Amino acid sequence: MGVKRIIKKAAEILLLSKLFYKTQWYKSLFVDLQHETYPDNTWYRNHEERNFDIVNLGSSSAKYAFDYAETGVKGMNWAQKPQTLLEDFNLLRCYHSILKKGGYVIITIMPFTSINKKTGIYDALKYLKIDTQSEPIQPYLYDKAKKYEKFPILFGKPALNGLLKYILGKENKNVVDISQCENNPLSDSDLGKDAQRWVDGWKKQFSISDLEQPLTPENAQGREFRIKVMQNLIDFCIEREYVPVYVIPPVTEYLDKYFTTKFKDIYIYEFLQQVGRDVKMLDYTKEKELMDKSFYFNSFFFNKKGSKVFTGKVLKDLGLER
Repeated sequence: MGVKRIIKKAAEILLLSKLFYKTQWYKSLFVDLQHETYPDNTWYRNHEERNFDIVNLGSSSAKYAFDYAETGVKGMNWAQKPQTLLEDFNLLRCYHSILKKGGYVIITIMPFTSINKKTGIYDALKYLKIDTQSEPIQPYLYDKAKKYEKFPILFGKPALNGLLKYILGKENKNVVDISQCENNPLSDSDLGKDAQRWVDGWKKQFSISDLEQPLTPENAQGREFRIKVMQNLIDFCIEREYVPVYVIPPVTEYLDKYFTTKFKDIYIYEFLQQVGRDVKMLDYTKEKELMDKSFYFNSFFFNKKGSKVFTGKVLKDLGLER
């Protein structure tokens, strides 16, 4: 291929990539495109708020569990779906200066926080639009993610489908955010099925045959990694005079029935004991009033009403209620 043809081909790819950038599919790959979730460089130029009272870390359930709006408390929800403990720590390291001395760092403990998960291209990709000069939030596959960010055609069929919808004007621009509802749209039967799907998915993801059996060798090895990350995260907080707090959210009764006492011992309490740090723990897993299905939009995640109730409860228990 001659030089001119190479240059022409490169120009065509760049032009096509710019078209991909406009699609909802491409935009959905990243978090915080509006720079409102994290106090990055762009956020700081547009906001004057400082000395926040509290931030929370965590994965999917934490994303839906905390809502500081209208509480009178200055808080930020830094959870994403999904988000590993390492990503929690890296986000905190990047943006911790927004907290006041003595500010709280909620470390949300979910059913499988204690065992490590494999991450992929999407995990590295989603943080790339955050305006930061520090190390990557998700370092694994970072170089590959940068290539895919610049040349989304590399995604193949998903990218082409997204582009086709954009060209044909068939993108769904009126997507309803079900998490903002104030009731649960699922029937009792559907809630039971949803809970079973979550459990089946976790068993497959972590190669678990029985939730009450000891950790597999692979998961035990993953736990060792998580223990070190958690220790470093907590030490980081204490060294900077922040207050780390473990918060264990509830779930609906449909999902809670799978989280037996033995399961919690193996996957939650033994892990926190192994971390070996003196950290305040707020455990809501036995509070039946918070399991009311009307507070959730499925069997696992709080809806808008539930997040307000739960956030208020946590803030009260921390003495931050205004």
